[in-house]
Amino acid sequence: MTHAGKISSVFILVILILLASSVSVINAQNEINWVYDYPTGMKMARTENKPVMIFIYEEWCPRCRNMDQTTFVNNDVIQLSSKFINIKVIGTQQGTLYNYTTPPFVVFTDPNGNVLIKRTTELSAGDLIGLQKNVLASAPFPPPSAATDTSLITSPSPLNPQSTAEKKDSQIPGFDAVFAILALVSVVLVLSKYRLKQIK
Repeated sequence: MTHAGKISSVFILVILILLASSVSVINAQNEINWVYDYPTGMKMARTENKPVMIFIYEEWCPRCRNMDQTTFVNNDVIQLSSKFINIKVIGTQQGTLYNYTTPPFVVFTDPNGNVLIKRTTELSAGDLIGLQKNVLASAPFPPPSAATDTSLITSPSPLNPQSTAEKKDSQIPGFDAVFAILALVSVVLVLSKYRLKQIK
């Protein structure tokens, strides 16, 4: 392989790596940041003084899957969800949490676990956006109390090892993705000039 060919191969490899990184950043920002353990999520809500959106589902529930595939991937829903602590748990593993009976079950609470809105039905993106805005209109919330709300769970069970204690909200939506793309363009320009010099 010639020297120019080696440079070309390295150039293509770098481009592919940067493109993959950019796609990962964009995808990560297009998802709701779920907490998969109820006590952990409520502790975060009290600490951050944020309202809570709880999605209680069952794995066999087709309406729950519909919400996962349509409602929760809506860009406006995702953007508004950054103002909440979002908890996603399996109903049968939570006992009678908030008098749960059938899925899908969506509950909005204040940081202390006091119920603001409950819906036992499949919600469209428009439905959920309306509920999110109604809850946010109730802010600011009173300072969180020292009392815990774990008594609401009759049979608590950690559901998923994916802890989101390090949950961070992006202050500028899409900023990281834009930065990654700009970095990619800069590298492409630099490598293009370098390759042309080597060929000459």
